[in-house]
Amino acid sequence: MVARKKKARLETTLIEGVQQIWLAGMGAIARAQKEGPSAFQDAVAEGLKLLGKSRTQAEKMVREAFESAQDTVQTRLDSARDQANETWDNLESLFQSRVHKALQQIGVPSAEEVRLLAKRVAELNASVQSLSAKPKRGRARAVKRAPARRRRGPARAKAARTR
Repeated sequence: MVARKKKARLETTLIEGVQQIWLAGMGAIARAQKEGPSAFQDAVAEGLKLLGKSRTQAEKMVREAFESAQDTVQTRLDSARDQANETWDNLESLFQSRVHKALQQIGVPSAEEVRLLAKRVAELNASVQSLSAKPKRGRARAVKRAPARRRRGPARAKAARTR
């Protein structure tokens, strides 16, 4: 008997639940008919808000992707520029080495050799000038002495010449 009462209550509860669902659906249809145009406008407004949010998010994502791509391109460009500079420096060094070797083979003196040679020429020039300056002083004295010898007399001049 208890089982029958529980079964009856369960059936009653089930029937009441189905009726409430049915009534809720009927009420929703009535409300939609009554508020249709304003509900449509509200849905459009909500859709526009959602579109604005999604567009902002999409723009943000595109901007971040663009910045990331730009950073990557800049990094690769810098790397390529560094490699090109290094290659250019190596090529320049190789060229200078080969030109130097070719100049040595044909006997062209290096800059250091020219500098040392110029220094040596300057030293020799200074030596020549100092040596050429000394005889001028000696000649001046000899010229002064020569008249003095002539004044001494003919006998002494002869004796000085024979010596």
